[in-house]
Amino acid sequence: MQLVLTEGYRGLSLMADVMLDRILVPAAVVVALTGAALIGLQLAEMFGPQMGAPYVL
Repeated sequence: MQLVLTEGYRGLSLMADVMLDRILVPAAVVVALTGAALIGLQLAEMFGPQMGAPYVL
């Protein structure tokens, strides 16, 4: 009985590790894309054209 419990726990642990990997990778991609978008917005506000200044050729 002890062997069955041990093997069942190891199998469940492996499944949990695989499921965690399948959740963490897309979550990391979403976090990275969100961070890049926020940095891009900040850069656009800092270096974008100013509303009051006319364009000079």
